[in-house]
Amino acid sequence: MIDVEKIKQEFLNYTANYNPENERIRAKIQHTLRVAKNCEKIANDLHLSPDNVNLAIAIGYFHDIGRFEQVRIANTFSDKESKINHSEMSIKVLFENNYIRKWIADSCYDEIIKISVRNHNKASIDIDFDHLSEKEILFTKIIRDADKLDIFYTITDLNRSMESIFWYTGWDTLEISPAILTCFETNHYVHYSQIHNNADVIPTYYAYVFDLYFPITLQLIVQHNYLDLFTQRICDTFLSPIVQEQSRKLLGDCQQYLASLER
Repeated sequence: MIDVEKIKQEFLNYTANYNPENERIRAKIQHTLRVAKNCEKIANDLHLSPDNVNLAIAIGYFHDIGRFEQVRIANTFSDKESKINHSEMSIKVLFENNYIRKWIADSCYDEIIKISVRNHNKASIDIDFDHLSEKEILFTKIIRDADKLDIFYTITDLNRSMESIFWYTGWDTLEISPAILTCFETNHYVHYSQIHNNADVIPTYYAYVFDLYFPITLQLIVQHNYLDLFTQRICDTFLSPIVQEQSRKLLGDCQQYLASLER
C-alpha cells in the first residue's frame, strides 16, 4: 500500500534541507504540491482504484525532486545551463542508496516510478513507448498532464512575475522567429535549441495544449481560461505589436484545436 500522507511529509522533510529564502525553492515546493493534487484529480476522473490514485499522487511528489539539487548546485532550473537533466537527477535522488524506501516500502512500484519520472518532461514519451506496459504508459501520461496543467496555472498567476516565467531579460524583441512559428504550425512543438529571446519562448507554452492526453486536463484549461489570460499577459508585457498579433494567432490555433475536440 502507498501512504500518500507519509510521502507528503517525507517530501516536506526533504525540501526543508534547502534554503527556504530561495524563491526558486519555494516555488518548486508549491509546484510539486499542486502537481500531486492534479495527479489526484486526473486519476479520480479516470476512476482508477484507490491504490492507483495514490500511486499517481506519489509520482506527482517524485517527478521534480531532483530540482532541489539542481538549484543547490547551479541556482537555475535550466537543464541546458546547469547541464543537469532534472528528471534523471530525480531518479538518482530517489534510488541512489535506496532512498525511495523511506517514501514507499514496497519495491513493486519502482519501475513505473522511474519510467514516469524519466518521461515527464520529454518532448514525447520515450522512444521505447511500444515496449512499455499499458500501466506504465498511463501513469506517464498522468504526470505529463498534471505537470503541464500546473505550468498553465503558473504562467497566468499574477503573483508570479513575467521575469520568473520567461528565460531571458527584455521585452522589446520585434517578432517571434519565423522558424519557430513554422515549427509550431507543422509539429505543434518548439525545439528549444531554436529559442534565442523571450518572444521565441511564447509558442512553447501554447504548444503544451497539443500534448495533453485526458479530457479533464483540457476541461480545466478551458474552465480556468488559462490561454486567454496568458495571451493578455503577453500583450501587456511585450512591446512589439507584431509579437502581440503573433500571440493572438497562436491563441486562435489553440482555441480551434480545443473546439475540434468537442465535436
